[in-house]
Amino acid sequence: MKIRDTRISRKRLLLSNLEVNLLGPDLVLENCSVHSDCQSKALIISGLVMTDGHFNQQDRALTDFHFEYAHFSDVKLTGKFVGCTFGDWVSAATSSIRSCDFTEAGLEDCRFLNCDIESTRLPKWPAFTIVNPAEARDFVMSRPWPSKTRIALDVYTDTDPECAAICGDAAQLAKSDDIPIDELRTLLEAVPGIKILG
Repeated sequence: MKIRDTRISRKRLLLSNLEVNLLGPDLVLENCSVHSDCQSKALIISGLVMTDGHFNQQDRALTDFHFEYAHFSDVKLTGKFVGCTFGDWVSAATSSIRSCDFTEAGLEDCRFLNCDIESTRLPKWPAFTIVNPAEARDFVMSRPWPSKTRIALDVYTDTDPECAAICGDAAQLAKSDDIPIDELRTLLEAVPGIKILG
């Protein structure tokens, strides 16, 4: 599917992994429902504004994808996202995310750049979010952690201030470290800027 130079309202779009899907340039989706089965190599965004709709990553996780040249506002995102980046390192004029709903999404190792994370509805435990992770680095590096959790937190906090927040999956970390998830939650709750919901 290739869509560009148009404004679409109240439509359902299906993005298949069997072809390369190109969204943009100059594509505006208003109150649309996008259902994606794409791996990152099957999705190209080159100028998308999406407002008041639903982006559903169905059937498979979208992995290591940068939502570059994409602007999301008041969009509900569902499905599994691993290693994805929302927003832009330099300017929100290039890519942005605002007032979006991730409460039913799986977010693992996902970053939010140059945005107001307080306007974003985040997923509940066992998801967790570190707001302003660069500011938590000294604390994280000074504490003993289970080995896989230490590696993840090292990566999460070794970032620039433009990273407004990063989300992790405590269930995956607890499984990797072979520790009870409640024990991991207690450890994580001490991290500055952490948000654990539910």
